[in-house]
Amino acid sequence: MDERLRRIAAKLAIVPHLPGRSSSFGEERHRFRLGPPLAESEIVSFERRHGITLPAGYRAFLTILGHEGAGPYYGLLPLDRWDDVIRRTRPDRCLSRPFPFHPGRSYGRDWLDGLAAETVDEPYVGTIALASMGCTYWSLLVVSGPARGRVVNVCLDRQPPKFSPDPDFLTWYERWLDEIAAGRDMGWYGFGYRPGGDAELAGVLAGGGPVHDRLGAAAALARRQDHPPAVRAALIRALSDPAAEVREAVACALAVRPDPGAEQALTVALADLDPRVRIAALHGLEKRGSGWYETARNLAVDSVPEVQCAALRVLDESGGLPDTLLEGRITDVAAEVRSTTLWLLQSRGHLRLVGTARALLADPAPNVRMAAARVLLRNAALTDVELARLRADPVDWVCGWAERFATRRGQ
Repeated sequence: MDERLRRIAAKLAIVPHLPGRSSSFGEERHRFRLGPPLAESEIVSFERRHGITLPAGYRAFLTILGHEGAGPYYGLLPLDRWDDVIRRTRPDRCLSRPFPFHPGRSYGRDWLDGLAAETVDEPYVGTIALASMGCTYWSLLVVSGPARGRVVNVCLDRQPPKFSPDPDFLTWYERWLDEIAAGRDMGWYGFGYRPGGDAELAGVLAGGGPVHDRLGAAAALARRQDHPPAVRAALIRALSDPAAEVREAVACALAVRPDPGAEQALTVALADLDPRVRIAALHGLEKRGSGWYETARNLAVDSVPEVQCAALRVLDESGGLPDTLLEGRITDVAAEVRSTTLWLLQSRGHLRLVGTARALLADPAPNVRMAAARVLLRNAALTDVELARLRADPVDWVCGWAERFATRRGQ
C-alpha cells in the first residue's frame, strides 16, 4: 500500500508540469493540490458514526496523502460532504445499507425495476460522494454492498449507474494521472474503457468476446484523438454489433474526427432501434458540424422522450431553438420532456414562465418540481412559502436542494 501511495504522490507532483499532457476537466478548481491528511481519529469517528469501514485504499489516501482537492473532474470532495448526493431524514443509516448494483452488469432504462420501494426513492445508499462532474453527474465510492471499494458514475436524472473499470479507488486515481500524462481525452474519465493500443482494441471490438470487453474497447477508442483507417473501418462495422451499449460507444468513437464514411454510418445509426444509439449518433453528427440541424429537429419529435430531450439540448446549444418550440413542450405527457423544457427555458429568464412554473411545483415528477423551482429562482419569484414546501418534499434530493438554498438565504 505504501508503495502505491508513494508512486501516486510522485506522479501528482510531476504530471501537471509535463509537456504535451492533456487537460483534466475542472483542474482549474483544484490546481492539482491536495488538502492536508485527516487524522486517524477523524476517520475512526466517521466509521463508527456510520457503522462502516472505509475501503482500505481510500482510507490510506485520506490519512497519508490528503483529504480533498486534486482528482478527476472538479476534484475530490472532503469527507464531510459524503452526503452531497444522498439526502435523507436519517443519513446516518445510509452508508451501512448496501448499494444494490453489481460491477460487470449492464443496466438499462429498467435499472430501478425490482428494487425495494425505499431503495427506488434513494438508489445511492451505501455510497459516498467522491467528485462532482458538474450538472447532475457524480462519481461515487461504494462503501457497502457487492461493489464495495469500486467507483461508480451516476446521473441524478435517473440514468443507470456506470462502474469505472478500475478495481479500487487507488487504481482509479492513479490511472487518472497516467491518462493525463499520456495526453488522452479526459472528457468522460472513468466510464468503462480499457487500456490497449488502437489495433488491439479494434481486434477486441471485432472479436465477438464478452460484451463488457467490446464495450470497454469501444469506449477507449472514443477517447483517441485520431484513428488509422483500419480502426475507423472496424468501428463502422461495429455499428451493427448485437449489443446496443456497444453500438452507442462506437457512435461516440466515430465522432472523434471528420471522415465521410463515419458520417454516413452515423446518419444510418440515427434510425437505430435503441434510443441510446440514436442520441450518440446525433451528438456525433453535431460535433462534425454537418447536416445535424435538420436531424435534431426531426429527433425532437422522436417517440422516445430521452431522444427528444437530447435533440432539444443540441438545438438549444446551437442557438437555433426558438422559445415557441420549447414552450409547447412544458405540458408534455413525459416528465423528462417537461423537466428538460423548463431547464432550458429557465436559463433564458422569461418572466412570462413564472405562472406556469408555479403550477408545476405540484407536478408528480420530482425533476419537474425542481426545474420549476429553478425557473422561479431565476426570476426572483420563489416565495418563502414555496421554499418551505420544497424543504418538506417527499423526495430527499429535492429536499436537500431546498435546504441548501434556504441556508444561503439565511432561513
